[in-house]
Amino acid sequence: MKGKTLRRKLFATVIILLSSISPSLSQLHAAESVAVAQGGTGEIDLSATKALYDSHSVCFVDARSEYVYYKSHIKGAISLSKSRFDEQFPDFRQKKALDTFIVVYCSEASCGKARTVAKKLIKNGYRNVKVYTGGLIEWAHAGFPMEGELA
Repeated sequence: MKGKTLRRKLFATVIILLSSISPSLSQLHAAESVAVAQGGTGEIDLSATKALYDSHSVCFVDARSEYVYYKSHIKGAISLSKSRFDEQFPDFRQKKALDTFIVVYCSEASCGKARTVAKKLIKNGYRNVKVYTGGLIEWAHAGFPMEGELA
């Protein structure tokens, strides 16, 4: 199983390098990133996260406090903060089916809020949950879509 994951990552890296040469390979890279994200471990990188975002088939969940969520967040993300999870979850559960593909993020890799919220979602029956480890700081630095008071 480890060899298969390593081959996928190597393939994705080759596609990234080649995509700078040919725009049509960029689409192939996006498709491969989505495939890697849908399989494998529970954590995904910037490339896979952006490919999933562009696919419009994922629910993004911001695990930070509501205050910082309103300041800025990934465009389209829903606030489901670690600190208020029990209060916010019933509304989230009504809106999102258990088979929804969910990407949870917080500020950066060292922030554990995303992992905590992801575990709670899985405990509550959600099956397709990934953690974007780079967080909002990496997303914003890459210039990807954001919204909020400071976006």
